[in-house]
Amino acid sequence: MKGIIARSLGLTIVLAAGALTLTAGDDAKPAKTGIPIVTDWSSRHVVFSHPRTPEQAARLQKDVRYQMQLHRHDARTVSGQVDQYIKTHSWHPRRIRNKRLHRDWSWSLGATASVGATNFPAKYGFLNNVASCLGSTNPDFVVFSTGLASSVSQASIMALTNLYSGCGGQVPGSYWAYDTGGQVTTSPVISYDGTQIAFTQTSGGTGYLVLLKWTGGGTVQTPVSLTAVAASAYPGCAAACMTVFPLGTTDTSSSVYYDYGSDTAFVGDDLGNLHQFTPVFKGTTTTPPAEVTTGSWPAAVSGNSLTSAVHSSSGTTYVGDSGGFLYSVDSTGAVVVASGQLDFGIGLTEGPVLDSVAGSVYAFSSADAGTSAGVFQLSTAFIAGDTGTEVTVGAATTGTAPLYDGAFDHTYIYSTTNTGNLYVCGNPGGNPTLYQIPITSGAMGTPIAGPILSTTGGTPCSPLTDVYNSTETGFGLPQEWVFASVQAAGTNAGCTSASCIMSFKVTQWQPSFQYNLGQEVLDSNLNIEVCENSGQTSGTLPPAWGTTVFAQTNDNGVHWRNQGPVLSFPADPYWTAGHTYTGGFEIVDSNNNIEIAQLGGGTSGATSPTWAPGEGATTVDNTVTWYNFGPNPSFGLTAVGGTSGIIIDNTVNNPGGSQVYFGTLGGGCAPGGTGGCAVQASQTGLN
Repeated sequence: MKGIIARSLGLTIVLAAGALTLTAGDDAKPAKTGIPIVTDWSSRHVVFSHPRTPEQAARLQKDVRYQMQLHRHDARTVSGQVDQYIKTHSWHPRRIRNKRLHRDWSWSLGATASVGATNFPAKYGFLNNVASCLGSTNPDFVVFSTGLASSVSQASIMALTNLYSGCGGQVPGSYWAYDTGGQVTTSPVISYDGTQIAFTQTSGGTGYLVLLKWTGGGTVQTPVSLTAVAASAYPGCAAACMTVFPLGTTDTSSSVYYDYGSDTAFVGDDLGNLHQFTPVFKGTTTTPPAEVTTGSWPAAVSGNSLTSAVHSSSGTTYVGDSGGFLYSVDSTGAVVVASGQLDFGIGLTEGPVLDSVAGSVYAFSSADAGTSAGVFQLSTAFIAGDTGTEVTVGAATTGTAPLYDGAFDHTYIYSTTNTGNLYVCGNPGGNPTLYQIPITSGAMGTPIAGPILSTTGGTPCSPLTDVYNSTETGFGLPQEWVFASVQAAGTNAGCTSASCIMSFKVTQWQPSFQYNLGQEVLDSNLNIEVCENSGQTSGTLPPAWGTTVFAQTNDNGVHWRNQGPVLSFPADPYWTAGHTYTGGFEIVDSNNNIEIAQLGGGTSGATSPTWAPGEGATTVDNTVTWYNFGPNPSFGLTAVGGTSGIIIDNTVNNPGGSQVYFGTLGGGCAPGGTGGCAVQASQTGLN
């Protein structure tokens, strides 16, 4: 294991085996102990809002991706009736210790390695009540590309297992690593049974789709070298083995999209061609994996390099390009419809986000036709030249800072009227800023600017990831968080003004809900509201929230107190001896709660007081009286160079069973690592 030391919210932590403790499972056979769950780059790009008709609901029940989405949003239920479960479940309030975001482990991917700013690791696990460790029939594992040309001393792709601190032996452990003869600069995907992976790589100036059957063995520095077998031999070859399909040119920005139902994969290339392959993971010796070359496949989509594609069950595939256009491609590959130009800067850098239930596809532009960055919403049946509806999210990029894809919240996913929020890290032409875009009945509203994430203008963010965690109910309320990273000068106190990963509480207010003391929600002004009483039920409509810090709002008998913006830290957020504090000044105490100096202020004592726990409690500190304002709603952790895309494992049915996986873009793995790291971080209950 590679241990490193980091500072999280002012607390120095030795980064050894993670603080997250899970029970090691003896057996993890899918049929008995859980449902396979794959989390990869595409989990953010294909979302399913609430079905509109019984026919839609019946069709979605057969969709593997839809089922996985249900389980990620509520790991305890497998019936598919998650929304009804959440509405009717009676939450029992219980206090939990407020944990900081911290790193469990990191693992060097090699000198100068980098997963890539637009790329994601891929996680394979099970919806169950135990952690599957090394020695289980089907242990959990996470796959990382290294971004380096492979050799006998450097893997191009690798996997880690034994991921949890409750596992015996080395945590984590190298599971497998391969020299595949190329350089992987896109994101991997995993088969439903977990035995195969697919990705693209470039070798000798040509891009290839790679299908790989893995078995344990190898490390990053001593990988197993593989030689490709013919596609006809691949279904019968013994792991480890692989087969490759040339794309005819390079592929630097299009990850493989895999459709579980049809066993079909789509991938773009740098000359603007979209390729289709079927079968893929389920090929046989009589019908081996193959590229589709009938009809108009590969489809000549554009003269520019393509982003990652997404595919709808209707048969249409959507893909963007570096020229700033979005395209739809029909099932024959012959009918290609180009939108109007959406990006006039560096082009579309990520694939679109598709909600086929709502009939919408979203593209994220770093520079629109004017001076702004924008989010575009188009119909899935958009016509040639269409630019759909745009909302602007700050200034257009003036350099190379992209606008990466945003993330929908839980409210949107389960709303029967397509009402909720879309979060995006905007303002690429200035200081990166978190925006909330309200969506009402499927229509985007005016974005609300939230916290500034970096003090350096033009600093790139990472793509955003949202997680709704129902398995750990902080203060009796399911928690929701948005994760993002910045590549320099992070504003969160845990970032120490460096590149870092951050999380922000975005738990939404609920109507007719019984709230209790200490529960927190994010209001419509992006301020955190803290409940000050227990046993009262909220109104049927949101109240008119107080807009100033410490303002009180009455919500049908629920008393809320405004804690301030979701990221609101003074220049020095920690208690200091003998310091004069004005009334209203906020700090973060040693329990990671927000404390506010009551009106009148005063001077702190010579030694730190014993902070009174619990929201609403007061602490006398010499001549200052502090009011406990509840848990800190934002967390930060230094990540050298910023991070890749972030994935969340939220499907182990165990309190606190949530892990955050990413790769760092810079070096610093210890001992001795100089390249990017594979990282697991955790928060108990993501809190």
